[in-house]
Amino acid sequence: MIKLLLSSLLIYLISIPAFSQESSVWKDYPNLGIMLYKVILDDVPEELNNYQNPQFELSKLTTTENKVLNSIKIRYNVKTDVMECRIGSQHSIIKSPEKLKEVNINGKRFEYKKYLVKRDTTSGYLQKIYGGGQKIYAKYYIPLTNGKLDFQKPKSYYLVQTETELPTKISSANALLSRFYKNFIKQANEFEKNNQLNLKSPPDFEKLLTYLDHLSKDIVASR
Repeated sequence: MIKLLLSSLLIYLISIPAFSQESSVWKDYPNLGIMLYKVILDDVPEELNNYQNPQFELSKLTTTENKVLNSIKIRYNVKTDVMECRIGSQHSIIKSPEKLKEVNINGKRFEYKKYLVKRDTTSGYLQKIYGGGQKIYAKYYIPLTNGKLDFQKPKSYYLVQTETELPTKISSANALLSRFYKNFIKQANEFEKNNQLNLKSPPDFEKLLTYLDHLSKDIVASR
């Protein structure tokens, strides 16, 4: 009996910090007005392909007022263009993304922005993959196959934003390289080949952009 009581007390003491941490984060949500309680079904096989990251990953939110909220797990639902959140057993979705500066999902940075596709303006979550002289984003989407949504795997395209423009869809990664890195096409091709990169994949394209950025800075520094 004594052992049972001691075990129960130990579990209780261990759980206090975690509960306090989650509660301190959760209590801020109503004041920020960015969350909406939502029943989310976990690990439904036919639904998992809707997500850019099927599992909830450790994340943080930064508001437009630079308030940072940690201890959140988030996954991005590509089909609905919604961020689904989990803290402990609580589930919610971000209902007011315009109040956020950034959603950081395990190092992947998403911003909710207006953007242009074929002269049409819309809004949604874009993943920021480069932030140099021009910002480069990836937009995930569920493709159409024979007039029907193909949920096998989300695809993506790229957008570019200069200081005075909205992010604008660009036809391909190679078109972007020709526009902004025309003096480094040879090096880009070699790096892509040597590292077996798929430029249609945002993580691979980000590696190439990082390499080209360092390359251009090294050349400027050597002059």
